[in-house]
Amino acid sequence: MISEAALRGYILEEVLAWMLRSSGYEVLTAQDDGEEPPWKTLEERNHGLVVRGRGAWRQADTLGQFRYVPPFSLPVRLFVEAKFTQNKVRLATVRNGHGVVHDVNENVMTTLTTHSGPRRPRTRYRYSYAIFSTSGFSQDAQEFALAHQISLVDLSMPDFRNCAPWYAPQQKTSTRPWVRCRQSAFRLSMRSATTCEDPC
Repeated sequence: MISEAALRGYILEEVLAWMLRSSGYEVLTAQDDGEEPPWKTLEERNHGLVVRGRGAWRQADTLGQFRYVPPFSLPVRLFVEAKFTQNKVRLATVRNGHGVVHDVNENVMTTLTTHSGPRRPRTRYRYSYAIFSTSGFSQDAQEFALAHQISLVDLSMPDFRNCAPWYAPQQKTSTRPWVRCRQSAFRLSMRSATTCEDPC
């Protein structure tokens, strides 16, 4: 039987996927990659969705693609990492996010070649990274994220107080459904979430 902690973590990932859809993103799966091996960049493996980087395949808790492409730019994709913990997220987690985003953005293959047809341009994407935490972030994690443009979203902030009953580790039961998490709070935090509002 699944543990309560594992269930809460799974629900948190589902909530974040819902928030992405409500904010202009499409949540991607391996079936959204129309290429054939060896040019595929998305695969489904035992531990979930993975994205091909220059040096390794990178796991994604949730991967979203913005519905609209910015003019004269690349399509935007966003890694979302969910951290349901009782302790603040520390530097190592944020540093890993930076490594993931750097690796996948460096996976450059300008053209695809087939034996049966001509070369054609390969679609490229601009990847970003966001970490959602139920317990905040350490000071050095915030500073590193700000320096490297990693978005940190602290779900313990007042903007997310409607979410608190279902994700707060100290709470055992709740009558409020997670869908009451406000879309406005998510958009506010994504605009200014490179650090927490208050020192952690």
